[in-house]
This record gives sequence, structure tokens and C-alpha cells, in this order.
Amino acid sequence: MIFLLLLYFLLLRCNWGDFMGLIAVKKANCKNCYRCLKNCSVKSIRYKDEKVDIIDNQCILCGRCIITCEQKAKSLTNDVEAIKALAIGEERTVVSLAPSFITAYGTENAGRVAAALRSLGFDYIEETSIGARYVTDEYANLIELGEMSNILSSCCPTVNMLVQKYYPDLVSLIAPVLSPMQAHGKLIKENYGMDTRVVFIGPCVSKLDEAKNGGYIDGAITFRQLDDLLNEKNISILKMPSETFDRHSGYSRIYPIENGILYDLKNRDHVGDRYDFISVSGIDNIKQMLADIRSGRLNHSFIEVNACTGGCVGGPMMPEKSTPLYRSKNKVMDYAGDTLEEPEYSPIDISYYYKQAGLITDIPGEETIRKILTQIGKPTKEQELNCGSCGYPTCRDKAIAVYQGKAELYMCMPYMNDISQTLSNVVLGASPNFIVAVDGDMKIKEINASALKLFRVSRTEALKHFLFEYIDTTDFLKVFDEKENIYNKKVSYDNFGVVTDQTIIYVKEHGLAVGVLMDITEKVEAAENMYNLRMESVEMAQKVIDKQMTVAQEIASLLGETTAETKVTLNKLKNLILKDR
Repeated sequence: MIFLLLLYFLLLRCNWGDFMGLIAVKKANCKNCYRCLKNCSVKSIRYKDEKVDIIDNQCILCGRCIITCEQKAKSLTNDVEAIKALAIGEERTVVSLAPSFITAYGTENAGRVAAALRSLGFDYIEETSIGARYVTDEYANLIELGEMSNILSSCCPTVNMLVQKYYPDLVSLIAPVLSPMQAHGKLIKENYGMDTRVVFIGPCVSKLDEAKNGGYIDGAITFRQLDDLLNEKNISILKMPSETFDRHSGYSRIYPIENGILYDLKNRDHVGDRYDFISVSGIDNIKQMLADIRSGRLNHSFIEVNACTGGCVGGPMMPEKSTPLYRSKNKVMDYAGDTLEEPEYSPIDISYYYKQAGLITDIPGEETIRKILTQIGKPTKEQELNCGSCGYPTCRDKAIAVYQGKAELYMCMPYMNDISQTLSNVVLGASPNFIVAVDGDMKIKEINASALKLFRVSRTEALKHFLFEYIDTTDFLKVFDEKENIYNKKVSYDNFGVVTDQTIIYVKEHGLAVGVLMDITEKVEAAENMYNLRMESVEMAQKVIDKQMTVAQEIASLLGETTAETKVTLNKLKNLILKDR
């Protein structure tokens, strides 16, 4: 048992980022719909050789690809087993619980959540907002100093990664302060002992990465993973007795909502007016804000930044039955407002300077971009649709992704649709077979040139009519009724003077039956002619046999010999003629 616990601890302390990312793709579930790519603000998803992968060094772990995938093809790979081992191990463990738990489980269940966590084996339960108070004080000090042109809050690791990777020139604007999670983790270790193990629980994906790389947190799980652990142990939060947290948290519980940091700052007496206070949530909005800073349009502002719309209460790993986002703000504000007094805080150094992690990207020249676009039917700028169906905002962005090996040419939906339509038209137009598609009412939905020629109608006219107006539709109706295909059935249509080898396929997805009628009239006529020729030969052989038998009998009567051998020989001749029938 001790060996297993030690192994789990070692696994937990490993930097898994060196080996694999936090988000895995289940290839069997992925349908290449590009929905995840469309929702990825930094396009850190690669489609190559019909395989989908997360580009880990480009990913900012916002979690949108997980929650937008209807096929459940994306999942987290953090080691929950290691967290379970810590909970039941002999080492002291403390939970740092994100204050957004109020909207995850309800204000009335706050004490029950603490009890449920203790029942899992954790020794102490505290709110991460204890660390948030320290962070607020440091922000206030930075504002009072007034030395930074703009200040970006440092609480959201997804935004921090966005700036570090894609706006490295703006990294110096991130407040040089630990996040509330790391600040709380440091405080816990100083309070309980450095050998204490700290586990963070919250609604965020990027916190899992920050936990394993930050230094003061020994592991992290999401609210959804917590629910799975509780279900595994048959623990119901609603059935738990109410217990208190081990250390009291103050007004900084307001952090998980949009403007929460600003509310907390304004609650401090020593915050001056040197900076404008701005709150920006949502990656796309943040990217626009960063562009404004680069261009000089935004100055002297303290900017609260949240990757998730509405703040942490809109996190990707909130429980599915949590409080709706539009009600979450009031719940958090009420919970924070219930604080009667602020607990005492001892001084602690939570300074931290964020480093650049700029990505080296190979951007092709104009000639290369145009060459790629030409391959998908866009030789001129006027032909660039910029429809976004591929997941990229413009055709040029898609071409650059193709050059970088992140995307395939076939990902252009309008182009592939044109190719498909062209091939379909060529096949339908050139095929000598009669091809027609009908719905359950036998209304003609598609028809090819050969069938139009047979029915002696135009395409426009045919699409206004029903198939039973032209041919017997018994087999088509049978296919609809039985949902079973019919293959290679010989059917004659005497009104058109044709014989067909008929295959009818039921297309469930579109509610259609597609008939492919091969004209075998000439083949049937040739077979009939051959049969008639053979029968004529048989009749001639029979006459010869009869005549020869008569002659043979006459000779036999003269010579006294049997006619049996002669009869056998002549019958062999007759059978030989009939053999191929």
C-alpha cells in the first residue's frame, strides 16, 4: 500500500507536460465536423491525414474544445487516481476550493460540500478566496505605485498563457503576482507545514496545468471530476451533514464573477484613481483588448481579464446541473456579502514574474499563399469566401494553416461541395444507367439524363412529378416499407420497351430510395435469339434422329443388328446442342 501511494505521489509530481497534453482526442468519436476548431480562439488543433490532435505547445487550455464537442471526443488526462491516493494517504492534505463552488453546488450546501470532501479523506478544507485577498492587496499596491502603463490581472492562467504565447511583447503588463490558487497554496504550506499536500478543486482546465507547474499546488481536479469521485464512493452532497471550513474566507469570495476583482479592489480603502478599471471576459474580447493596447488605444487601465464569459462561474468544467450563468452573479455576490468581518492575514510574499513563451511560427509568402488558395479554386482574392466553415476566419488563415501542416486542403467546405457536385453531375450525366431518387411519397427528387431520355421529359418537368406516373413503383415502395435494399432484380417495363437489372438502395439519413436501373434489353434479346437458334438446332437434330432411326431400323432388319447404338449417338448430338442453355 505504501509503495502504491509513493508511486502515485511521484506520478503526481511529474511534469506531464513533457510527455502529453491535458486534452486527449478519442479518434473513434471524432467526426471531423470542425466544431472544436471553430470554437478555438488560437487554432491550436491540427487536422492531418484524417486525424485530429491538440497542438499542446499552442493550446491555452480554455476548455472550449471539450464542452463544444457533441461527440465527446475530447477529454482530460490529468491523473485523478493520484489525487485519490493523496486523499487517503498518511500525509496531511488540504483542499483549496475555488469560490465558484457556490454556483456549482448552491449556497445552502456550502457546509455539506466541506463534509463531503472530508469523507473522501482530505484533512482540511479551505476556500481559495483566502489567497485571493492577498492578491487583491498586491493589485492595490501596484495601482498605488502607478509604475505600469497598464495592469492585467494574473488570476486566469488561460489568459496568462494567451499573452505569454501570442502577445509576448505584452507579458510585462501581467501583474507580477501569483494567482489566488498559488498564493493560497503557499499560505497553506507555511501555515500547516511544507510537507502538506495541497489539492485545488475548481471549474477550470488551465488550472490543472498551473497546478503541476506552479510549485505550491500538488494536484488539481475539476468540479466534474469531483462529482465522479463522489459518485464512485456513493457520497451524496445533499445527504451530508453541514460542517464548517477550516479557515474563514472574506469578501474576496467575489472573485469568480465578472467585475469580481474590481469589486474587491474598490472595497479596499487605499485604492486610488490613477487607473481606469476595466473588466473583459471571453478570449476573443481579450484579443481585441490586447490589440488595442498594442496600438496605443488603451492606456492607464487596470484590466480584470477572464477567459470564460461571465468569469470563473462560466468555467468549462462546472457541473452540468450547476446554477445557470445568468443567476450565478447574484449567488456569488450574496455569498461574499454575507461575510461579517475579514479574517486576520499575516504578511506573505506572493510576487511572481511571468515569462515570455512566444511561439515561432513559419508564415509563408504571398506567392505560396496564393498557390495554396488556387488549389482549392480560389486563384483570385475575389473568390475568397471567408465563410469560416473550415474553422478558420478567412481563406488566407486556412491557407497558412495548410502550409504549417495544421490543416488539409479538403477542409474547404464550399470547394469540396463544388467537387462533389461536379463529380455527381458527371457520374449522373455520363452513366448509361437510369438513375432516379424518390422520397416516401414517390416524388422524384433527383434524376439523371438517361432516365430523362427514357421518360421523354425535361429535368424541370420530372422534378414536379411522381415516379409512379412513369413506371411501376412496387419495388420502391417495398424498400421504404421494409427498410431493406433490393439488388439485381430483373424487371421489364413494357411501356418503354426495356428490361432492366434493378437495384434500389434505401438512404435512411435523407429519407430517399435511389434506384439504379441497368438497361439489359439488348442482352436479354441476344439471349433469346441464342435460345431460339439452339431450339431450331434441336428441332433439326430431332428430325435427323427420327429419319436416321427409320433408316437404321430398315438396315437393321436387313442386317439383324440393333439400333440402340445409333440412337445413343444421335441423342448425344442433341444434348450437346442443348448443353449451354
